[in-house]
Amino acid sequence: MTFRLVRHPTRDADFGSLLETLLVSACATVLVIRTQLWATNYPQLGGGGIHIAHLLYGGLFMVIAIGLLLILLNRSIRRPAAVLGGVGFGFFIDELGKFITSDNNYFFKPAAALIYLVFVAMYLTIRALERRRGLTQLELLANALDLTAEAARHDLDVREKRRALAMLDQVDPANPMLAPVRTMLVSLNAIEPGPPAWPSRAALRCRDAYLDFAEQPRFNPLVTVVIAVWAVVSMFLTFELVLSIGLHLGGAAHGAVSDDLDQLSVLNWASLASSTTSGVLVVVGLVRLRAGERLDAYRWFERALLVSIFVTRTFSFVESQFGAVFGLSIDLLLLISVGLMTKGERQRESSVLRPADAQLPIGELAR
Repeated sequence: MTFRLVRHPTRDADFGSLLETLLVSACATVLVIRTQLWATNYPQLGGGGIHIAHLLYGGLFMVIAIGLLLILLNRSIRRPAAVLGGVGFGFFIDELGKFITSDNNYFFKPAAALIYLVFVAMYLTIRALERRRGLTQLELLANALDLTAEAARHDLDVREKRRALAMLDQVDPANPMLAPVRTMLVSLNAIEPGPPAWPSRAALRCRDAYLDFAEQPRFNPLVTVVIAVWAVVSMFLTFELVLSIGLHLGGAAHGAVSDDLDQLSVLNWASLASSTTSGVLVVVGLVRLRAGERLDAYRWFERALLVSIFVTRTFSFVESQFGAVFGLSIDLLLLISVGLMTKGERQRESSVLRPADAQLPIGELAR
């Protein structure tokens, strides 16, 4: 048997979505495991000196995911395989503390922060891969053919057919495979897509309800007030966590190297600095908002939230372990809200400019 590297590797058009599914499944698995262990007082599976680490379950789930992808040709199996792979990776990474300590300490304090950093690195890698470049001519044609193959399994629906044709529209007309593939695809009968499963329907309803709320006039002022309160509360909680304000003013909270303010650890100072930075960025955003520069203000709010998500929350996971998940959830919800505000403001500005542009002579528009 001879082996050779893939000569022309082609990316799946859905690779970003599939990787995000894997990441979300892994994050959810870690949270479920930690919550379940906390609720059941950390039981030990096995007996008689035998301990079945849930790392083994992780390996099992990942092997099942790999087996599905190697055995089955269906496109529809990729999403479930991504979910199973994510669950397996979640089981695996949750035991990180055991494998970076000499005493196999599952409760190693920095483990939560390290797990969080692993997930952040995965997210940034996915985003970098998605932004690197669009699909190549070869990848467009290969993905269109892959979608066309669904017809052989009587599983090609109208949306997939439309998507495959859209991909072919981007292929160079000189490509000799374009015409026969298009002819075959056009001649195929497509079925109507079935209704999504109930989890998808529930998620879509929640998304649609939030998007409808985002279009209400009170949405932007409400989110702005919440962000201002968030900045104040986040700074207070960070200072309280590190300095025990109101309890032992000037003394470090449990986990700091000393109770003296001038002997705080580098980690404590970094946590204070990042939280303060987020607060300052929010203040700048509020000033810009007061000046009428709403789009600029929203950018400052976004920067404040990104500093909190990528920097402050990392230190919070060290200090408070998985209790930092609640704060992270609020950060993510606010970031989504600011994104909706930014999108709405851009649409408002473009709608204001269009009538004015329409009144200008063609020569003025050309300038």
